Amino acid sequence: MKTDELREKYLTFFESKGCVRRPSDVLVPRWDPSVLFTPAGMNQFKDHFLGRCKLEFTRATTCQKCLRTGDIENVGRTAYHHTFFEMLGNFSFGDYFKREAIHWAWEFLTSQRWLGLDPERLSATVYVDDEEAAAIWIEEIGLPPAKVTRMGEDENFWPANAPSQGPDGVCGPCSEIYYETPWGKVEIWNLVFTQFNRVGPPPNNLRPLPSKNIDTGMGLERTAAVLQNVESNFHIDILRPLVEAAAEVCGTSYDPASDYGRRLRRIADHIRACAFAIHENVTPGPNKQGYVIRRLLRRAVLDGNRMGMKDPFLHRLVPVVADVMKVPYPELGETVGRVSAVIKGEEENF
Repeated sequence: MKTDELREKYLTFFESKGCVRRPSDVLVPRWDPSVLFTPAGMNQFKDHFLGRCKLEFTRATTCQKCLRTGDIENVGRTAYHHTFFEMLGNFSFGDYFKREAIHWAWEFLTSQRWLGLDPERLSATVYVDDEEAAAIWIEEIGLPPAKVTRMGEDENFWPANAPSQGPDGVCGPCSEIYYETPWGKVEIWNLVFTQFNRVGPPPNNLRPLPSKNIDTGMGLERTAAVLQNVESNFHIDILRPLVEAAAEVCGTSYDPASDYGRRLRRIADHIRACAFAIHENVTPGPNKQGYVIRRLLRRAVLDGNRMGMKDPFLHRLVPVVADVMKVPYPELGETVGRVSAVIKGEEENF
């Protein structure tokens, strides 16, 4: 299944469950000073989750473009880490809750009408004290108890360690869904059940919320890798062409196991992130979003240098980014010239 088809199937499935399809929020949420870039699908609904506003709907689904740098050192080294990625999500604001979220996730993953994954290769984790979620997986879905692993608050609570360490505020347990591939187990979906308000230190500091919410996140690239039976996200249909283009621009070939392979994957990731950010008028510079993008560009330039590149080369990959991402984000094609010029200028100044 192509990545573009997966994205559309997910949104269509949750529309069939009464969710309102919302467009991706911007990558640079200038209205939210708490983050430099949108880190997750729930970010555009943050004010509603916190009770600051009320939406006209109680169910939503999105495919959100995200940018995170917390795992930047792993990009290119592992099969699944990125800076820029897309997160599929479905949300409930005081509407459906655990039972529907788990049943719908299972239906979407295993039904032949949707993804048709092998149920025998799926497993789940739940928070150690979440008897409700465990019972749904075992007694209703039919997962063997051995495939439902109970984890602590560091792994299966959002925010992590909230019960013991805080912060105070809305929080809840989560259930992660894994798929066994020939190369190991991959987390593809996280279902977060925001059902508590944390007030002060333990014990008895988790107060049930009057209105419970659902916030889920499925990694588009990871799930596409599962469906396309490839070992790495960088080998799916929307990323492999970008890696191959980077190899061509750098005058080499792509060998996944080599040092050059790692550098080419990092170049592909970083140029995609930078193209999207600069499209939204981020200028590489010494502060805030500009600093992050400058850092990504310079890391990619250094990777090229170590493969023998002496002249600017990254800007030549911008049209490839626009091409592989044209189905969901056709607007990228409208700014290829400007984005390329900004990146070339940054390369020349470095």
